[in-house]
Amino acid sequence: MSRSLRVVVASLFFALAACSGSGGGTDSITVQISGSPDEANSYRVLADAFEKASPGAKVNLVVVPNAGDHVAKLVTSFSGGKPPDLFLLNYRRFGQFADRKVIEPIGPLLTQSERMRQEDFYPEALDSFRRNGVLQCMPTNISTQVVYYNKTLFARAGLAAPQSGWSWADLLVSAKRLTADTNGDGKSDVYGLGVEPQLVRVAPFVWQAGGEVTDDVANPTKTTMLGPKELRALKFFIELRRVHRVVPGHAEFASEDLEARFAAGRLGMLIDSRRATTTLRGVPDLEWDVAPLPMDAEPATILHSDALCMAQSSTKKDLAFRFIEFATGPEGAAILARTGRTVPSHMAVSRSSDFLAPGQQPAHGQVFLDQIPHIRRFPNIGTWNEIETRADPIVEEWFFGNERIEALGIEIDIATRELFTEARPSPSPS
Repeated sequence: MSRSLRVVVASLFFALAACSGSGGGTDSITVQISGSPDEANSYRVLADAFEKASPGAKVNLVVVPNAGDHVAKLVTSFSGGKPPDLFLLNYRRFGQFADRKVIEPIGPLLTQSERMRQEDFYPEALDSFRRNGVLQCMPTNISTQVVYYNKTLFARAGLAAPQSGWSWADLLVSAKRLTADTNGDGKSDVYGLGVEPQLVRVAPFVWQAGGEVTDDVANPTKTTMLGPKELRALKFFIELRRVHRVVPGHAEFASEDLEARFAAGRLGMLIDSRRATTTLRGVPDLEWDVAPLPMDAEPATILHSDALCMAQSSTKKDLAFRFIEFATGPEGAAILARTGRTVPSHMAVSRSSDFLAPGQQPAHGQVFLDQIPHIRRFPNIGTWNEIETRADPIVEEWFFGNERIEALGIEIDIATRELFTEARPSPSPS
């Protein structure tokens, strides 16, 4: 099937979905999420609490482990006219649904709510889910990328814990000291750093160097990682593997995910969002903490925000919005925060002991909040998910390969330029 035909078919599917109902009784809603078993359990705890607080209400939780499969299942359910009443989406993936107008905008409902106000939430999270100034989905999370570090390995290497304001050079020195051949076979058994070779991990380094990933976050027309600032960031990122060998190689990367390697004590540092916290808290005898990303010319990190979106075709909007009020309001936000999964988008809850969790790891959970002023984000245009899908294999190829680093930005631009054109609205007829 040609690209143009796929676009027509997808558009028809979404248009049909917008006109059809999701079925079922009035006392139950279906909520679809994606995530690991630990993440899924966090939302199960939330759903159970909602049911307890709402006699007669039932939440049917649908869990799809992989984010890509989650989006694909949503597309299929909309095309079949039976989408879930609510679904959890990252802002980098919600644009394709917002553009098809299959989402019931939350903004008008929020203005009528007696339980919460927009002013209660971080604007950085809210803004990432707007279309034409209208809030489409209600964010549950405002995570940032941080550096998880193994306190035992740092102490064994004689390294001080990373602190706010540490530099790229400090990161590299620590990663080199942590990388070790512990059994004398000539191969590293412990690596200093784990970072996925993806655009979402490269971006903060580009911004920290004073560069840009796209020409405009609101109305992008292309990627822009072609200048000297961007090249310096790309070079540092790629040479972590190619030159310094402080990151696991391709075969090791393919055989074991980085979170599992960190949990096993064979990775000194891991760059990730808040999502790793729930799993790591459950690992016996693992001593770890978090630090901000190292900085270069300026501090920068990237937004990781998920939101609950309501299907426009839902026949149970009242109950669905009650769940949103509960889940993102003080009570539900506190429940999710206590599971370790989220950095609450609700400001007051994020500053409470429910999130900061004295006595639990990480000891410096405040780091997540301290990074919020330095948040940058990707565009949330309808084609952004596919842009990343095309860019990520290129980043991975360069990370583990030997291609000229100067060509990386060019290859990404060539592979993605047409998708920016597709995302721009057609001119109005004169």
